[in-house]
Amino acid sequence: MLISLNSCVATAILIGAAVVAGGAVYYVNGDYIIEVPKDIRSVYNATIKTMQMDKQFSLLSQSYKDKTAEVKASQNGNDVTINLTSLSNRSTEIKIRVGTLGDEKDSINMANAITKNIT
Repeated sequence: MLISLNSCVATAILIGAAVVAGGAVYYVNGDYIIEVPKDIRSVYNATIKTMQMDKQFSLLSQSYKDKTAEVKASQNGNDVTINLTSLSNRSTEIKIRVGTLGDEKDSINMANAITKNIT
């Protein structure tokens, strides 16, 4: 019974974190995925700003189309790929992968930096 209760508490904490971020948050197969309640153009601009302002990143390429965008960079020798997908006029999915296998901690830090730069 206690184990079941702990699982419920952990689930509630995870769900609470997702609500604070403004949408769903999950980590799947090395990709950190977050949904933010902003249009894709605002999220794209915030992503570029994050890469340009932080000296640990080197911006390699960027592309933007109507409903999708991709930003590639390097961070301390690791490849970084950020894919943006418009879910609606006011919602965007950010998918971040750091390194070949993915680094959850670095991805979370990057997502936090991007969301702070959204205007």
